[in-house]
Amino acid sequence: GALGVGPALGDTGWWSNSEADLDTRSCLFDDVFRFGNDGAFTNILGSETWLEPWQGASEESCGAPVAPHNGSNRATYTYDESALTITVDGLGAHIGLPKVINGAEIDNTANAASSIVYTVSALSDTTMTLDINVSGTGHWRYKLRKL
Repeated sequence: GALGVGPALGDTGWWSNSEADLDTRSCLFDDVFRFGNDGAFTNILGSETWLEPWQGASEESCGAPVAPHNGSNRATYTYDESALTITVDGLGAHIGLPKVINGAEIDNTANAASSIVYTVSALSDTTMTLDINVSGTGHWRYKLRKL
């Protein structure tokens, strides 16, 4: 249940990761989303991350990160405490899955966003829950923990 999607904010009834996915998608669960004290944001994906066919993979599987979602572009973030949002700016910069952007799920790397706004639904010293609306009827949720 670290990530999932459903019809309403906080509802991951359509799909959420299972315990078995921790092994199957281990290359996704080791991705790091680094928020620097200076406002810098970095995707640290290592040699492999979770890929889907729209990224050139023959099937959903672990593989080498694909530009521009590979952390190679400079990025920043802004936390708006009053609006409870985090905005990530930089082509291909993302939190969670690279296909998930405001108002859509992209199906081509050419459609990568330069800015994505996430709703901060919960925040503590060690965890953060983010939500993002991908359409009029779909919401993704990510539960992150500090390393």
